[in-house]
Amino acid sequence: MARLPYVKTYDLRGTVPDEISTEVAYRLGHALPPWANASEFIVGRDARLSSPSLAQALVDGLVEAGARVRDIGMVSTPMLNFAVARRHCHGVMITASHNPRQYNGFKIIDPSVEQVYYGRGLEVLEHALVHADPQPAAARGRVIVDNILGEYGDHLTARFGAEPLGSLLVVLDCANGVGALPLGVLERLGVRHTLLYHVPDGAFPNHGPDTLRPENLAALRAAVPAAGADLGVMFDGDADRIAAVDERGVPLPPEALVLLLARAELTRSIGTVFYDLRMSRALRDEIEKLGGTAVTLRVGNPFYKEALHRAPQGLLGAELSGHVMFAEHHAIDDALYATLKLLAALARGGPSLSQRLAPLARYARSGEIRIETHTPEALVAEARAHYADARIGEIDGITVEYPDWWFNLRASHTEPVAKLVIEAASEAALAARREEVLGVLAASPQSKDPGRHRLREKGSCP
Repeated sequence: MARLPYVKTYDLRGTVPDEISTEVAYRLGHALPPWANASEFIVGRDARLSSPSLAQALVDGLVEAGARVRDIGMVSTPMLNFAVARRHCHGVMITASHNPRQYNGFKIIDPSVEQVYYGRGLEVLEHALVHADPQPAAARGRVIVDNILGEYGDHLTARFGAEPLGSLLVVLDCANGVGALPLGVLERLGVRHTLLYHVPDGAFPNHGPDTLRPENLAALRAAVPAAGADLGVMFDGDADRIAAVDERGVPLPPEALVLLLARAELTRSIGTVFYDLRMSRALRDEIEKLGGTAVTLRVGNPFYKEALHRAPQGLLGAELSGHVMFAEHHAIDDALYATLKLLAALARGGPSLSQRLAPLARYARSGEIRIETHTPEALVAEARAHYADARIGEIDGITVEYPDWWFNLRASHTEPVAKLVIEAASEAALAARREEVLGVLAASPQSKDPGRHRLREKGSCP
């Protein structure tokens, strides 16, 4: 069966209405109860302009299929996950996360608070979407209006109420997404804060909701030093990703967030930190120095949730894209929870945020380099053969390690692109290794046929 264009690796997502439509939402609602062998579902939605109609169509399908629906309205994805943890049933979040406004989609969460993905049930659901003939159940389901905001706020207040959070000033950019909905908890915790673009607006009138795009951080970068704040944080459209800037307005690399959070966690309890295999080896050095166990994982936030749920001493998981999750919080990737954790770590005293990150300066990093090719897997195989004398890991693509430098090369899950990250002991060594690896890939037989294997370096991002 050919893949449906809107069925992605970790969710259903596409442009509205040509890929994601009310018909797709209705069929999904009909397909979910038999697929999950379940009769109760939580439904939440983000602030996108298409979300209300998609939510209604999804609920209609669920009810006609005989399911009871807990409608929790407009929420962040972490709030939907929290509701799943509290209500112990499946959840569906209508969101396109960090994508532009013309996109929307569905994230499906199972009762263990783990995201359904391709290879873990999403492929079966795709088959049902294609082949099922929606027929009304013998008995219709019903809709219950539920509210999770109060419970979620109480949970955060109980967890962080004893922390001296009032000593810091933070600027929060909500990108006109849903991240501001639970921010009343900041008043309850005494957190001094300034808000940017906190009114939900699915047109995203001020800037896009993607935390990885540098232009979306421009307002935050200016606001933090202007306010004399200690740090600034941006949430993505559904508030499950975080980006941060220091007191100077300088963006923090994702490794910096994980370094600060891992230090705080490991001072409380020795355990395991799971982090993205593309992150700096400085993380491994620091985690192990503090007595923790450092474990790299493949790209994809669902894998970190699974690892934290299964590890007896799992503490923290983090992906390069800004998904940060804690075992104590049901392994939910929650930008607000991560922000409160970061504030708590900084409030315990010590130098400024920028001064705490010196360990990361011991290595030079390339950022992620995108290489356009029709056959990214073939390039990965070519690099594996060329660097056969190295220590090679194959968690996701290949990670080639030498004593003084390493690189990861992997095929994108969503586009004809190979992605390369290189780290070395110095800027000079990085420049030399970057030229070397790109030269190896350019000389590959896979790059010789311009009609099928056109290879082009597209650029890099931090």
